Amino acid sequence: MTVLLLSTYELGHQPFNLASPAAHLLAEGIDVHCLDLSVQPLDESLVRQADAVAISTPMHTALRIGLKVARRVKALNPDAHRVFYGLYAGLNARYLLDTIADAVIGGEYEQFLAQWLKALASGRRDGVPGVVTQTGGQILYPRQTFLRPARHLLPPLDQYTRLSYRGKLHLVGYVEASRGCAHKCKHCPITPAYDGRVRIVQKEVVLADIEQLVEMGAQHITFGDPDFLNGVRHSMAIVREMHQRWPELTFDFTAKIEHLLEYHDLLPELRRLGCLFVVSAVECVQDRTLALLDKGHTRADVEAALRLMQHAGIALRPSLMPFTPWTGVQDFIELLDFVAENGLVPNIDPIQYCIRLLLPPESPLLDLPELAPYLGAFDEEKFSYEWRHPEPEADELQQRAWDTIERMLAEGHSNAAIFARIREIAGEFAGCDHSAWLHIEEPDIPPPRLTEDWFC
Repeated sequence: MTVLLLSTYELGHQPFNLASPAAHLLAEGIDVHCLDLSVQPLDESLVRQADAVAISTPMHTALRIGLKVARRVKALNPDAHRVFYGLYAGLNARYLLDTIADAVIGGEYEQFLAQWLKALASGRRDGVPGVVTQTGGQILYPRQTFLRPARHLLPPLDQYTRLSYRGKLHLVGYVEASRGCAHKCKHCPITPAYDGRVRIVQKEVVLADIEQLVEMGAQHITFGDPDFLNGVRHSMAIVREMHQRWPELTFDFTAKIEHLLEYHDLLPELRRLGCLFVVSAVECVQDRTLALLDKGHTRADVEAALRLMQHAGIALRPSLMPFTPWTGVQDFIELLDFVAENGLVPNIDPIQYCIRLLLPPESPLLDLPELAPYLGAFDEEKFSYEWRHPEPEADELQQRAWDTIERMLAEGHSNAAIFARIREIAGEFAGCDHSAWLHIEEPDIPPPRLTEDWFC
């Protein structure tokens, strides 16, 4: 059997979501090919010879692009079995099966995918645990034993995002030490899938993966866990040994504000071990909205975390969700002023200023009474529920911000220039002064960042 694994969008990283399942398929003696369509063209000859094509969908954007790719695959090779796997595949299983997919597998996919393909090779298509088909099945999230990802099947690291640090660019490797999340933020797509569960990638597998990335030239490691501090003992054991074996290696990770506060005593050690920055989902600075989202932090908590991170020498890179039904134009201005007052303009990817709440199937927010007045129908092609802001100008501002940021990024404008323009536009919508933040200076030494904007 010949299998083609496809990735469409991985935030500029070499796709772990191809390399990891590929290792399991190779262990079963399956002929595997991988294509990352973010940096490679679709090889039609590979599609035509494939018995099965599996499309990775870890994010919303990846799913939307993946659907278009699947239609192309069907046109090229209608006999090939089509399977979608990953977090967003599991959330949208019914639509995918009704339109294009033969099978769907959720976020814990490696062993289930291998078992399903083995069943196909023996003439079976149904009845494989963890695989949903037209005749039934259930998305499952069991613990599993991982294998060292098969990165030799992927494009080299120099085709992906770099670390920009102290005026130089460095190759970046991406690994995962865990999946799922112990927390249940209502807007997060991980919540309906994992329901507070965390799945650990074995320490020896993570370190073996880092080793091969270093051999490929990686000088910096991104830990792609939804929250690296969910399993803090596991994570600390990995970065301690990583530093011992490769002391020049730097890294970054994602963690909740409440975890940065809870484990603040570890921050100085994390910096000594090579941590340059942490991404944290701040979202907004209105406590009422944060409570509706079950974020687990307040504006004051964000300010406290900022002080702790600055003291430790680790940059905080907030991700934002400024536009929700409960945050209007004045709230947006308050968020922008908070960013400027705390010196965060260089730390935030400009795309974060135009992010709008996404409502995927099974989102816990759908049951929130406070959302009901604004909730619309489910848009199958967009894989999300529609909603309208009670202030029409807020929706207009979001679209204006999106268009402006997209254009200015394409033109190569700085973070400070984009921020100033967005603050100016917001001031125009609110009819208020906006001159205070029009001349933010770029720092002499920019904070460390990846060259690919963070956007899912």
